[in-house]
Amino acid sequence: MKKRYYLLPLLTLALLGFIAINSMGCNYEVSINHRGLNYYGVCRGGTIDFIESDESTGTRWSVSAIQISVADQLIFLIRDRRKIHDGSSDIRPLDPYLQSQWKRNIVSYAWVPLDNSQVAFFQSAPHHDIWVGKREGPINLLDSLFPRMPIVGNSN
Repeated sequence: MKKRYYLLPLLTLALLGFIAINSMGCNYEVSINHRGLNYYGVCRGGTIDFIESDESTGTRWSVSAIQISVADQLIFLIRDRRKIHDGSSDIRPLDPYLQSQWKRNIVSYAWVPLDNSQVAFFQSAPHHDIWVGKREGPINLLDSLFPRMPIVGNSN
């Protein structure tokens, strides 16, 4: 009977271990151009670094996070967010967005491959949004071993 009490903690540890190993399997680069803002990110070994820049002003931010990948969800635990270059205009579209995100230490997106190189990211908080970007490499270990089928079709 006492062996049953160990089953739930062992299953929990196994699930958490699987999520950690799956998340550490990221090996991708992504570039997104969304509403005049450019994002370039690199994820290796569960850590992702983004450079976010505003085309019109030249303002650039650096964001570093730990990626947790569960099914089709990407959860980013923000480690560091800082401005690396001031822009040339009084109006900086990237600044209000990132300053609104400043208090958020966790950001979540769902992802779907559109074709062999494009991926869609869906966000519901702080507002509903869809971001489409170019991706090279697997999002996580399962994506590396068993790539998800694109919803648009195969483009070679």
